[in-house]
Amino acid sequence: MPSLKGIAGSAFLIYHGEVSQDSDGPIEWCRPVPDDRAHEIAAQFLNLTLRSEPEHNEAFVKLGSAQLTTAQWRLISDVLHTWGAEHEHTPSELDVRVTFTAPEPATATSRPDCDFAVPID
Repeated sequence: MPSLKGIAGSAFLIYHGEVSQDSDGPIEWCRPVPDDRAHEIAAQFLNLTLRSEPEHNEAFVKLGSAQLTTAQWRLISDVLHTWGAEHEHTPSELDVRVTFTAPEPATATSRPDCDFAVPID
């Protein structure tokens, strides 16, 4: 499948709710594709939903390949929202996302690096 090069083509998750034992925590797996091939790619996958987002800014924390607990994810989210409020930014209507990037060079045992981001207006 064609993809975008570099960080622009990195897969990411969008969280539409808290992920916990008490919540259904819906998440969305996303993979950017070239605009000129998007409809062709979507036609190959019956369960794929093709959509785009407006350009936006994000407050983010680069996490590296760390594995975090739910409490740590909440803390990071709270810190980013607090930073946004202190700098007169409000979270946009877009949901929290985690972007995964493959380490260079990738090995059989390497884990992807990730960034935790809160879209802001």
